[in-house]
Amino acid sequence: MKSLKVITQIAASAMLLFAAAQPALAAQDPTGSKQTTYPGISSDALEKFGGEAGVHNWVEALFYYIMLDNRINKIFIEHGNVARQIALNTQLEQMVLGGAVQYEGASMSAAHADLGITLTQFNAVVEAAYNACERVNTPYSVCNQLIAALAPFERSIVTR
Repeated sequence: MKSLKVITQIAASAMLLFAAAQPALAAQDPTGSKQTTYPGISSDALEKFGGEAGVHNWVEALFYYIMLDNRINKIFIEHGNVARQIALNTQLEQMVLGGAVQYEGASMSAAHADLGITLTQFNAVVEAAYNACERVNTPYSVCNQLIAALAPFERSIVTR
């Protein structure tokens, strides 16, 4: 179990380095038909995730692991409606993967400003994300694309 945590931390650090060099999320294309995928994400990533239903299942698995983890579960329980967080995270992940959805939540900075999130807590969510990939049988190559795309949010989420 300890080796899994070390591997997860190394992977998260590598993804942060990779993702830090990437520009912000691309704007919706002029036709309005499909969100452009984040740089570094394959055009079929959403399909490989199982489409919208697959992303939703992954987010539910993510929150399953978050709620089991005493390092982070209190933050999610005390500071918001978990069902709404699942819905907003599903929108965000679908958008990042190129889905034609509109994210309706607050900016990452606004949503996390008063929470005092530490890097350890952020990394615990990354660990939960990998556990969710295993739970819903999402290949790591696909999971890594999403997690790398979300990694730049660390600068907006970690405030302590």
